[in-house]
Amino acid sequence: MARKMKLFDEVPFHAKRRKPPSYRTTPEERQAGRKSQSGAIAKLSRADGGKAGARVTAVKIRISAGRSETQAIRSRPGTFEWRYGRKRQDALFHAGSHLAVLWERAGVALASSADFLRGTGSGYATSISDGRVAAIDKLDGFVKEMGRVPAGRLIDYCVAGLTTAEIAMKHGAKEREMAPVLNSDLRACAQHFNFLGGNRR
Repeated sequence: MARKMKLFDEVPFHAKRRKPPSYRTTPEERQAGRKSQSGAIAKLSRADGGKAGARVTAVKIRISAGRSETQAIRSRPGTFEWRYGRKRQDALFHAGSHLAVLWERAGVALASSADFLRGTGSGYATSISDGRVAAIDKLDGFVKEMGRVPAGRLIDYCVAGLTTAEIAMKHGAKEREMAPVLNSDLRACAQHFNFLGGNRR
């Protein structure tokens, strides 16, 4: 049985919903939010902030050119987030975070990081999304420019969340020797992804 089509006059009219007015936070509400933040951090610390030696700290995160927001983050002392993310997030922090985002977009499992560092010419399916292909290409260019060893250190540091001491142990070095090496690697990473000037890759 054919479905009967409704005429234009038979379709009920629905007026467009009005958009709610944009809400701007008042100084009193911001102050109340800051007061509740310390309580939230204490509660989070009591719940599971101390697992694996992690600590919870309040971090001011920039939302736009003129706005920032305080959030609680959990990180282990000696990790990338602890060293570069707790205070003023500079170009090195954003470069390391960008590398972690690329790694996630590429869908590369941490267990196969050694295979990825050896080259992406084979071993990857061809029927994958354009976004993932672009991320893999960017990572491939990053590894080729940085070199396998420095790229591996940064993947351990920024993606896997290893501490400076753990990375030093992997490479047979001391923690105080590895810290400036990782800082130099991050600076080269920031230059590669144009976080020290120009557009990002």
